[in-house]
Amino acid sequence: MVTLSGAHTIGRSHCTSFSSRLYSFNTTLDLDPTLDSAYATQLEQICPNSTNDTSLVVPMDPSTPNLLDGSYYANILANRGLFTSDQTLMSNASTAQQVRQNAFNGFLWKLKFAAAMVKMGQIEVLTGSSGEIRLNCSVVN
Repeated sequence: MVTLSGAHTIGRSHCTSFSSRLYSFNTTLDLDPTLDSAYATQLEQICPNSTNDTSLVVPMDPSTPNLLDGSYYANILANRGLFTSDQTLMSNASTAQQVRQNAFNGFLWKLKFAAAMVKMGQIEVLTGSSGEIRLNCSVVN
């Protein structure tokens, strides 16, 4: 899962998917304490409080948003994981070690990522009329 999470190095997210980390983290803190404050300020400028505007998006990897690389992991080490699930990878010694390894060896991460994608592609493959190729991934045809 740590390896596959690296897919967050490409793509964008709607503000509504992570705004709770900026404005209503828990009953005592608005800002998630695991989020770098400078990065949070940047996100707040793009994503104002209480917005439901689905046109507001940010790159999931602020360093290299258009490259498939290991910078996603470097961002996590700098407390710049966009999603709670990203930053949570640092909360366990085993997953944190994998994050560090991927951050410092992007080539190794790419090899592991390719192998994981092939393996995941073999899970419950649907054929014939059992499945569909969606025209829009988020909507059933």
